[in-house]
Amino acid sequence: MKKEAWRREPNSYPTRGELLPRYTDVDLWQHLNNTALIAMHGENCQQWLREAFGASVWRESSPLIATVANETDFLAEAHYPAPLATGTRLLGIDRTGFRLGSALFQHGPCVGLHEATLAVWVDGLPVPLPAAVADLLHAAAARPSALPDIDHAAHRSPVPGPLRPIGDYPWHMTVATRFADSDARGQTSDTSLARYAEQSRVQFLTQAFGAGRLASPTGFIVGHVATRWLMRGRPPAAWQVGCAVTRIGERSMAVRSALFDGEQCHAVCDTVMVVIDRDSRRSTTLPEASRELLEPYRKH
Repeated sequence: MKKEAWRREPNSYPTRGELLPRYTDVDLWQHLNNTALIAMHGENCQQWLREAFGASVWRESSPLIATVANETDFLAEAHYPAPLATGTRLLGIDRTGFRLGSALFQHGPCVGLHEATLAVWVDGLPVPLPAAVADLLHAAAARPSALPDIDHAAHRSPVPGPLRPIGDYPWHMTVATRFADSDARGQTSDTSLARYAEQSRVQFLTQAFGAGRLASPTGFIVGHVATRWLMRGRPPAAWQVGCAVTRIGERSMAVRSALFDGEQCHAVCDTVMVVIDRDSRRSTTLPEASRELLEPYRKH
C-alpha cells in the first residue's frame, strides 16, 4: 500500500500521544508483535473518535460506529520497552463512511502506518452515515490545519480476489471464542480478528513446513495486514477459519484467512509475509523447497 511521504512525519497528525509497550507485546522474534501493534493503532483511532464524538462513543451501540476495514504496514521492527509516539488524523469522508490514518514512531523514525475505514452499522451491516454523524465528521474536517486537505471521497479498498465458501479453502481450523474477544459493545473486536488471522497463519505454516520449521535458517515476518468485515455482531461459540496461499513471490508470499460462522463468511484477512534470514534479520529469497511445500495450498 503506497503512502504519501507526509504520512511518515509526526507533525502531520493533529492528534498525538504516546503509548508504552508491554512485555506481553513481544513475540518470538523479540520485537513487538504485529497484532499488538495493530491494537495500538486501534487505540489511536479510539482516541480520535473520543475527540470527535465525545468520551462515551466507545460505549454507544446507537449509532454503532465501527471498523469496516483496516490496513497496516510494518515499516521497521519496534521493541520493548521504549515508548511509541503516536499520531492520528482524518483522511476522508463520504456518505458511506470515513477513513482515519495513524502512525507509530519509535526513537524518531516511523515504524508503522495504519488506515482504518469506519462506518455506522445496523443489524450487522454498514449503512449510510446519519446526518448527525456526518455533521460531526465535517466539523472535525473543518478544524484549522496546515496539513493536506481532507479527501471527501472516502476510498474503500475492495476485497482482493474472489470470496470463496469455506470448503474452497485448502486448510481449515476451528477457533473457540473467548470472553476477551468481544469489545465493550458486545461486537467481535478488531484485535481479535487480527489475532485469529495470526493464529491461523502460524498453524498453517506449521502444517505446511512441519513442527521443525523454527529451526530453518529462513523464516517469515509480517509486512502488511489488511482485514475487512463483511458482517459484524456478537461472536459465535467458535469460528471456522479457512486459509489459503494467494501469492508466492521471490521474497514474499500472501496468505488469506477467512472467518466463518457456519457457511457465512464474516471477515477476511490478507497478509503479506516477507522471507527473512533468521541470523541477519534481512530479506532473502524463498527457498525452492519451501515454494514446493506451499504450492498445494495455493488458490488464485
